[in-house]
Amino acid sequence: MKVIISSDSSCDLAKDQIEEYGIRTLPLYINLNGDEYRDGVNITPEKIFAFVKGNKKLPKTSAISESDYTEYFGNILKEDDENTIVHIGLSSGLSTSYTNAVHAAENYAGRVFVVDGKNLSSGTGLLVMYAARLAKQGFSAKDIAKKVEKRVQYVQASFIIQEVEYLYRGGRCSALAMLGANILKIKPRIQVVDGVMKLGGKPRGKIVPVLKQYVDDVLKEYNNPDPELCFITHSSIEPEIAEEIKKYVEAKNIFKEVKVTVASSTITSHCGKGTLGVLYINDGGKED
Repeated sequence: MKVIISSDSSCDLAKDQIEEYGIRTLPLYINLNGDEYRDGVNITPEKIFAFVKGNKKLPKTSAISESDYTEYFGNILKEDDENTIVHIGLSSGLSTSYTNAVHAAENYAGRVFVVDGKNLSSGTGLLVMYAARLAKQGFSAKDIAKKVEKRVQYVQASFIIQEVEYLYRGGRCSALAMLGANILKIKPRIQVVDGVMKLGGKPRGKIVPVLKQYVDDVLKEYNNPDPELCFITHSSIEPEIAEEIKKYVEAKNIFKEVKVTVASSTITSHCGKGTLGVLYINDGGKED
C-alpha cells in the first residue's frame, strides 16, 4: 500500500522537497478583477505586486471547492488500487478548503485522511514534510494522520511584515496605523495562534536588524525546537537578506537543515512583498 502525502499550494515547500517525496499539491484560486488564476500554475507573486500597485486593492483568494477535492482525490486513488492519501491543509480558521476536503474525503472512506494543519505557508509545510518522512518509513495513512495531528499544536509560525500596505488594504489596520507604522518604521510581527493570525509585536527599525532580533526573540520564546528542519520563508525579499538571515539561524547550531522557500501567490496576496518568517516545530523532536 502506497501512502500519498498531499497539501494545497499554500504549504510553500521547495520544488526539490515536493519532488523527492512525491508530495501532491492542489492550487488555490486567485482572482484579479474577475480573471481567475490558479496558484503556482498561471500566476506569480510579481503579477500580484503589479496588480496591487496598479489597482490599489488586493487580489481575492478563494478556497478549493469540494468538487475540486473529490476529483483530485479520485484521480490519485485511481493511479493504484492500493493508494491511500493523507491530506494536510491550510488552517480551517483561515479557509474553508479544509472543510471542503473533509466532505470530499467522505466519498473515499478509509482511503483519504484529512488533517487540519491549523497553520499556513511552510507552517503547514513542516507537517507535510513530517508526514512524508513517516510515509517513507512505512507507516499507514491512518497512523500518519494521527501522528501529524499530535504535532499540529507545536508548530511555531510567525512572520515579520516589511510593508504594511497589504495589512491596510486587507482591513487589518487603519490608515492612521499604516501612516504611523511607515513613519516609525514599524515592522509588525504576525504569529499564528490556534490556527488564526494575531499581532505578536511591533518591532521597529531597519529590516535586517529587526529580522535578527526577531530570530533571537522567537528562539527564546519557543525554546524547544525540533532540530530536524527550520524554514525561512519569504515573499520576494531581497535574496541577500534571505541568505543573511539563513546564515544567522544556521550559526545558532540548532537545526540540521535550514531551508529557504518563497511564499506562494496565495500567501503573497495577503502579506505583500518583503515578508519573512522563521518556522519550526517546537516540541524537541518528540513525535508521540
